Amino acid sequence: AEIALRYVLANPNVSCALSGMGTLEMVEENVRVATNGAALTGEELEKISGSMEENKKMSDLYCTGCNYCMPCPHEVNIPLNFQFMNYHRVLGITDFAKSEYAQIGKNQWLTGKNAAACVDCGICETKCPQKIEIRKQLKETAAALG
Repeated sequence: AEIALRYVLANPNVSCALSGMGTLEMVEENVRVATNGAALTGEELEKISGSMEENKKMSDLYCTGCNYCMPCPHEVNIPLNFQFMNYHRVLGITDFAKSEYAQIGKNQWLTGKNAAACVDCGICETKCPQKIEIRKQLKETAAALG
């Protein structure tokens, strides 16, 4: 938490940082960090850059599950497919993700069709507020989980 707060406070465009604090110890740590004002070391900057790169890998598929892309005219359950892709990509539970993906359309809880049913019409992308490249991500989902 300290390195994250120091990173934010080092930005000259930030005049106020909001930090969630649940204990007196957290408040004391934040006061110490803000008061100290120590610059980030090269090692700390590398650590932050590495974390940001890891997060960036996942940002291509940041589906909030808003369902604005639905309904798909070809019945692809886009949010459900992306949920299982996140299980694989983000959480690393690939076997479970593949198992659930294989069940899409085969029971009452996993309705619709899987990513392989996408015909590349692009209607969904015109409605996505996250500007996700849905067609591309569905192809990747089908390849990874199908």
